[in-house]
Amino acid sequence: MALAYLCSKIRRTDEWFRVADHPVSSPFGIIVNHDLREGSAVEADNVAAAIRKFGVKSHVLKIIWKDVIPEGVNPNDLPNVETLARYLRYRRLGTFCKIGKMTTLLTAHHEDDQYETVMMRLLSGHGYRGLQGMRPATDIPECYDLHGVYQSGFIDDQRRDNPIYRIVPGDRERKVLKRGLRNEVDPVIIAREIEAGLKADIATAYLDEYDDMAKGNKRAPRPVPLEIEDGGIMVYRPLLGFSKDRLIATCLENNIPWFEDHTNADRTLTMRNAVRYMHKNHKLPAALQKPSILRLAERCRARIASAEAEAARFLDRVVIHEFWPNTGTLVVTLPRFSLPRVPRLSSASLAAQERRTAHYRHVAALLIRRLISMVTPERELSQPSQLSHLVSMLFPSLSSPPPPAKPYVICSVHFTPLPLPGNPDNASTKKSTEEKDRDQPRRWLLTRAPHPSNAPRPAVTFHDLAFGKRRGKPPGAWKTAGWSGTRFFDGRYWIRLLHRLPCRLRVAPLEPEHLRPFRDALDSSASAAGSTAGVGGGEVEPGKERRRKKKKEELMAMLARYAPGKTRWTLPAIYATVDVSKLLEKEEWWPQGYHHQGDDGGVAENRNNADGSGSGVGWVGGEEDVEERELVDRIRSHQLSGAHLSRWEWERELKSREKLHLLALPTLGVGLPGLEGWLRWEVRYKKVDEELLRLSKLGGRRIERRELRHRVRCLYRWMRLGRAREASRRRRTAE
Repeated sequence: MALAYLCSKIRRTDEWFRVADHPVSSPFGIIVNHDLREGSAVEADNVAAAIRKFGVKSHVLKIIWKDVIPEGVNPNDLPNVETLARYLRYRRLGTFCKIGKMTTLLTAHHEDDQYETVMMRLLSGHGYRGLQGMRPATDIPECYDLHGVYQSGFIDDQRRDNPIYRIVPGDRERKVLKRGLRNEVDPVIIAREIEAGLKADIATAYLDEYDDMAKGNKRAPRPVPLEIEDGGIMVYRPLLGFSKDRLIATCLENNIPWFEDHTNADRTLTMRNAVRYMHKNHKLPAALQKPSILRLAERCRARIASAEAEAARFLDRVVIHEFWPNTGTLVVTLPRFSLPRVPRLSSASLAAQERRTAHYRHVAALLIRRLISMVTPERELSQPSQLSHLVSMLFPSLSSPPPPAKPYVICSVHFTPLPLPGNPDNASTKKSTEEKDRDQPRRWLLTRAPHPSNAPRPAVTFHDLAFGKRRGKPPGAWKTAGWSGTRFFDGRYWIRLLHRLPCRLRVAPLEPEHLRPFRDALDSSASAAGSTAGVGGGEVEPGKERRRKKKKEELMAMLARYAPGKTRWTLPAIYATVDVSKLLEKEEWWPQGYHHQGDDGGVAENRNNADGSGSGVGWVGGEEDVEERELVDRIRSHQLSGAHLSRWEWERELKSREKLHLLALPTLGVGLPGLEGWLRWEVRYKKVDEELLRLSKLGGRRIERRELRHRVRCLYRWMRLGRAREASRRRRTAE
């Protein structure tokens, strides 16, 4: 209630109020009724009414327990009722905020809640990373597979006419900012900074254009880079620095009612209630009292922030050679930690060096965690203490003796050492191989680890085009039902499909037994005469036919270049659950025995409806949820013709013998010929660390002056050659 009151006053107090540098509109109160005790619905309605009195719109969300537990089971009897309530609560909040176009969710966690959280984690044996308590800002939890809710939705929002995220300030705001900057800055300093910025921008202005020209054309075509998702709903806790007593005083001062949950006083109900009772009714030792615990959490946060800042400084020395979100691969060269030399005779030097090495190993572990986050499909990353062996292998200077560089898997990420440049066994040097490994940084390939054989493969299923929308129409006249919802696949890719195929589609990892038939289909379809592409068919253009002939070689080259080894078996692939090759080639779907005269392919129209215009669209959505006999009765009740009914029965029998047929590799942009008019896809990669993404775009290193001059010269020659070609073309046109 105190939070709602303060939010109602903030815009009147500060017209330029921002949340994370983003302008906000009026607040909206959301009350969640968990429906776990009597009177909760009435109390939720009273809270909503009280919030509306001081000008804040509100809405009550009720938890639907049947989504996670069987009907008739009392949620209070479950041992993990709090965990389930948290899951359902955030799912409802996230969905409601997405529908209402809200990107900021404020919660009223206060200082006492922070104390109780740290105490519970201390009793549970957490380390200093857990003892930092609740974060002031975080992504919304429990909504990891909801697009537009968790770390996604920014791209779609920016394509709307009226986006939520306003990157460019408005005219009024721009004028105010310009006036303020004009009064504060020194023109001499600004001119100096502009001059320095122009000199610096030359180094990175044409990096992307130069890379392809300098390296030349390769056999493997470059796949179109996937878009990187961003956005989502952020949860903020603005009242963590205020105690509950102060919030109650705020309510008393402004005549704001508040509501107490009587179950919070039951010390036997939850561990948090027990900690709260212990704090209020017992005199604890000074080390366990509220001021000491809060200072402990503050020290833990300061320690973590210091280590993260140092890891960010070392991040500038990381060289990211390649990052392909299409295949989830990363090629990186890590920096070398240089330990200062200390005198051997000093008694304290050895201990100081050990402490310094331990500190650097922790910073290196934090650096590795950030690299792992770019490739891993898992949400929870390994703790720094669990990366000890990997740190010794990736940073040989921090271990004595260092372990040999071998492939290593952790957090579902496969680390593969790449060969060192040059010959490691050069006889002109006297250093051993181990000493070379310590002195020379090694390149590492980070990929998604292969799926274990004893675990189910990740899969996402998309429904087929309903029979009611295809009834009475030839396959070439089938129309799509629109884009499907965006699904999260393998913890890395957001995928949605637009198709008009009569079978279910499944997105699953590429399997070895499907690659060879897919490759042969690309080659054989390229040489087939009279192939059709898209709706309506037609002869294949000569240029398109030539491109198809190269698809087989290009596919294998792309897999060898961008998805080497077992990495290719982690790529997302789109499968059809039945064979649709005949539909793609000749636009024929029904078997020969069901083909008859008539535009709709039926033997004769329904005897009760001469024009065959039965309804039959509303029932198809529940085909998989009803019994066979009931479904047949519903079909016949819609006055379908005998031909339509027999077609439906044939399809049902065909789909019962489900078998996967590979249609496309969406991240590589490769699909079967003729698929363009039947299936489209849109794939995006998960949210990635912005600093690492910037390093991958810029090559992860600084450009030396000699290299910069060479690039500028090449660019100038390329532009001059283009102008000469354009002038020659104009002369030929004039002649």
